[in-house]
Amino acid sequence: MPRAKIIIVGGGLNGLGCAKRLTEQGEDFLLVSENIGGRVKTSPDGQTNYGAYYITADCANIMPYITKKDLVHFAKAHFHSGHTQYRAFSLRMLRHIPAGLRLLKELFIFRRHVQAARARAMHTPYRELIEADPYLKRYYHQNAKEFIKEKNLEALTKEYLEQFLWAAYFTDPREVPTTIFLGVLSTIIIPSYSFIFHFDILTKPFKNKIIIDRVTSLARHANNTFTLETKSGTQYECDILILATPMDIANTLITPQKIKGQINVNYYHLRGVIKKEYDVPWYNFFPIEEEAAISHEPNGTFLYFYNGDDRIGKYFDTWEVITKGTWQPALFFFGDEYINEHPEPNIYLANDHDVPSTEDAFINGHYIANCVLHALHSQIPQ
Repeated sequence: MPRAKIIIVGGGLNGLGCAKRLTEQGEDFLLVSENIGGRVKTSPDGQTNYGAYYITADCANIMPYITKKDLVHFAKAHFHSGHTQYRAFSLRMLRHIPAGLRLLKELFIFRRHVQAARARAMHTPYRELIEADPYLKRYYHQNAKEFIKEKNLEALTKEYLEQFLWAAYFTDPREVPTTIFLGVLSTIIIPSYSFIFHFDILTKPFKNKIIIDRVTSLARHANNTFTLETKSGTQYECDILILATPMDIANTLITPQKIKGQINVNYYHLRGVIKKEYDVPWYNFFPIEEEAAISHEPNGTFLYFYNGDDRIGKYFDTWEVITKGTWQPALFFFGDEYINEHPEPNIYLANDHDVPSTEDAFINGHYIANCVLHALHSQIPQ
């Protein structure tokens, strides 16, 4: 039976960040995952991102593995309200200038606090960093609709922000925490790009430690070691288990924790002829009641994201499906629950449940690896 001191379950950015740090320290581990990349999922040709769609320029830790492509910008959006179509920067925006300035001020303040937290997050859990910062703590536990009302942003939200934000996280932006609301809107002040993630470069130092398989069951032994069984029927043993999976999966393997509510989304990647009223160079954003967003990709294909009814015929005259998929869940955004990252002896949780973003997921993987390294080298109970 294959055995390793440490087994990481999950090959998303949390698991890969964890593996990178353990490799740097010469630790014995295996990484078991169905795929590499997690929510950074791409088209068969590797050119179109289905999951994490854009990367912000301040993602310093993952940028060495990124090729930036096209600028993703609020100004490229085409908004729809009934039969009316309008751009972000137009005469229509003039009446929202005071609200826009209030929002911009808040975004710069928010970014400063986030950067300060990130600078410490490889050695301190995000939960502690958030709770120790009154600004972040307030907004982490505040519903965005309260923030919108407090800052008098409702008109701006209704006409612009709700459409832009639905396209980013597929739900009413008023129903998520203010930190999520501001975090996604930070793309207004931080350059953001579509991208190609070079997982081959990231995983090269530990390529021989990766096993493509799915863990189906977990057994704990009296001495707090573990046996994992996979879909292929192989069993693996380890002393320390790191679950770098979304919390809905982790909860099937360990004592379940209370977690945030999930957001689901469906998508098409297609070639086709889009209807004339939606034939624009970049993005079509719609009122949240439509539960839809369309991106016209640089290679001439389209991404159509939707919830509820499949209304592809409303937007396209003809189409050929490249990929059709469903993310269930796509994200965990409803609520302000923290997870216990060390819930049981010798078990650690590495995921982006507390602070969801590609950069923060990678950072969290490093943090969990550092926790394991500290426990091993200190010879303290794990």
